[in-house]
Amino acid sequence: MPLCLLYTNLKDTEVPGDLEVTLAETVAKALGKPMQKMNVTIQSGLRMYRLESTAPTCFLQIHSIDVFDKERNPAYTQPIIDVLKNALNIDGNRIVIQYLPIHLHDVGLEKTS
Repeated sequence: MPLCLLYTNLKDTEVPGDLEVTLAETVAKALGKPMQKMNVTIQSGLRMYRLESTAPTCFLQIHSIDVFDKERNPAYTQPIIDVLKNALNIDGNRIVIQYLPIHLHDVGLEKTS
């Protein structure tokens, strides 16, 4: 159940309207998770600073179960950065991704039958 939280200093009008879906598809494919388990939130218009600049940037946190470690994480990074670079029209060095492992018991969901 990946939870993706994207923070950017771009204005909301500068963020493509379908980025939530595009990001969900990209992360689902990279992590091998089903689309119906994806959650994406985008916060735009934030005050952000990176590499001694307030130029357009973004920070993506991905919380997920049983997929993050030092061997697998590098393979996830470039496909996600490529999507964000193209969608947001920002340089790759202005994008930071944080991988955060969680346990199933750390997430509350209504049980479905």
